[in-house]
Amino acid sequence: MKRAALFSVLSVISGSLLAQPAKTASKTPAKPPVKTTATAKPAVVKPALKSLNDSASYSIGLAIANSYKREGVSSLNTALVSRGCSDVLQNKPVLLNEFSANETLNRFMTQVQQSKTKPVTPAAKPAVKPTTVSGPLKTLRDSASYSIGIRYGNFYKQYGVTMLNAGLITNACNDVLENKPTQLNESHINKVLNDFIIGIQLKKSQETIDAGNTFLAENKKRAGVTTTASGLQYEVVTEGTGIKPTAADSVTCHYRGTYISGTEFDASYNHGGPITFSLGGVIRGWTEGLQLMTTGSKYKLFVPYDLAYGAFDYNGIPGGSALIFEIELLDVKKRQ
Repeated sequence: MKRAALFSVLSVISGSLLAQPAKTASKTPAKPPVKTTATAKPAVVKPALKSLNDSASYSIGLAIANSYKREGVSSLNTALVSRGCSDVLQNKPVLLNEFSANETLNRFMTQVQQSKTKPVTPAAKPAVKPTTVSGPLKTLRDSASYSIGIRYGNFYKQYGVTMLNAGLITNACNDVLENKPTQLNESHINKVLNDFIIGIQLKKSQETIDAGNTFLAENKKRAGVTTTASGLQYEVVTEGTGIKPTAADSVTCHYRGTYISGTEFDASYNHGGPITFSLGGVIRGWTEGLQLMTTGSKYKLFVPYDLAYGAFDYNGIPGGSALIFEIELLDVKKRQ
């Protein structure tokens, strides 16, 4: 089972949300968190940021403005950015549908890019009709700002966010675009947002986590079950006589995965044969457990959620799930 990469919000939002056709954002970032030029030590957080939600809201505003500022955007209707985000999170009717939002953003960013090489004088600027009904979206800038809010709202909604401090999103966007001092620097954004999203996921998954912990607490009392320092539990079904792999090696295995209820969710037997993989590329419970086994062994691994896929849902596996695997170690390929 492949491991889920650490969730990195900043790398995802800066790489996938910038005026591109909407896609389902991945939990696996395409690149490491954005590295920024070293800055002075940030000032103490101001009283406006009284909670993690406030800090996350302000961080989202910083991330939005910094992402678009790097692409040459110097001005947005930041109140409409916040409104677009809030409308999505609060399930209110949106002023632009997904197609119109994408089309608007693409036109806006094209105009921004063109202005870099061929500045447009104020007199030459055409009056742009909004792609929406009459209301607050009176210019392309307004529509683009609202579209940005929609996009970020949809992104965070899929991670369980239901409410943000719209005023702090607006403030953060203004601080960046107006080159004012910010209450958090960019190096803090990722940690704040990770803590915020993980906290939401932990709350959502708590019932599943508790059920897994209860099961494992009882399971470790059974004869033949051994618990390691990490919390991994294993039971020897058959002991082989071959070599043991290291974390640097590749192995060939048959496996069957079930929930603690006994329901099967995956098995190599259903995929036409055993699988070969590097021990460095799987969940921590497998990396540790397979190193205990010799070739020809068959073990049962009882994997706590934090050694499996963590608090996030993953490929249909509910976040916080403790998992059970029967694994047959068929071959070890030593790293050359």
